[in-house]
Formats: sequence, C-alpha cells, structure tokens
Amino acid sequence: MFSLSHRRPIPADAPDGAAIICRSRTSGVALVEAMVAVMLLTLTIIVSTQAMLQTNRQAAQMRTMAAARGIVQRNIDTALTVAWDSTAEPPILALTGGIPASYNDGSPDPAGSDNVQIATMQDDATATGPVTGTMTRTVTNVSTGNPVATLRRITIQLDYSYNSRPYSIQMTTERAIDD
Repeated sequence: MFSLSHRRPIPADAPDGAAIICRSRTSGVALVEAMVAVMLLTLTIIVSTQAMLQTNRQAAQMRTMAAARGIVQRNIDTALTVAWDSTAEPPILALTGGIPASYNDGSPDPAGSDNVQIATMQDDATATGPVTGTMTRTVTNVSTGNPVATLRRITIQLDYSYNSRPYSIQMTTERAIDD
C-alpha cells in the first residue's frame, strides 16, 4: 500500500516516544489536474470564439445601420441645400400630400427598381449579401394660410431588413424657399 508519509529515524536527543513524520514530495502533475486544466482551456476557447462571433455579427449590423443612416442623411442634406425658388421646384421638395411616396435618390440598384442599395459587401460569416431597402419621402406644406412664406417639412425614411429583422431609419427637416 502506498502512503504519502514515512517515518524517519528518531534522533538520539529526541524525547521518548517521539517520531518525526514528514510528507514526501510528489513531482509532476496528477492526471485529474491535467484534465481539469484542459477542460478549462477548452471552455475558455469556446466562450472566446462565441464572443468574437457575436461581436462580428453586431459589428456587421452596425455597419449596415451606419450606411443606411448615411443615405438618409445625404438626402436630408440634399433637401436642405438644393436650389429652390418660385420658378423651379426640385423633385426632392415636391409635395406628396402627406402620403409617403417611394423615392430613389439615384443610388445604383442592380435590379433597376426603386430599391436603394445600402451595403454592397458580401459577408461570408453571416451568409448575407448586398442589403437593399425602400426609401420613402413625405413632403408637407407647413406654411398653410401664409401666402408670403413657403415652408415645407421633408421626411425621409429608409426601411430595410438585415438577417430577417426589419429596420427603419427616419429623419425630418424643414426648408423654406430661397426667394
């Protein structure tokens, strides 16, 4: 039978009946300790990989949302900076009667429809291709009853879906005629 302790010879000056017990030192690592270490290392690797994959999915979603926000912001900026006087009304400022109208700002769409291409990247990790959305424009006359001032409220909204989830970006501004 194996024991972790053994007896040493008793020195001559030791009191009667005394025994010195010392523990033997084991060198190396027990199999159980190695298995626990491997399990902890494996668990750490799995959790780290899952965290990185989740972070990558969220980053792709945020990139797409930032691109959509940029498209809507670009159209709001166009509505604010395009020349508008009493002789010519730009198409982006044409009244829609409060009803959202489909609007394509000239962004390239491979299908040739009114869809707006938001992201052109191919994401192999999430198996998603280019993201397209539908942009609507609502222009209402805010200055009703005032013949001198012409003030319009412009709302641009971009609806799209990413990873089977619907998203919508909407911005509103007001614009007065340049005259």
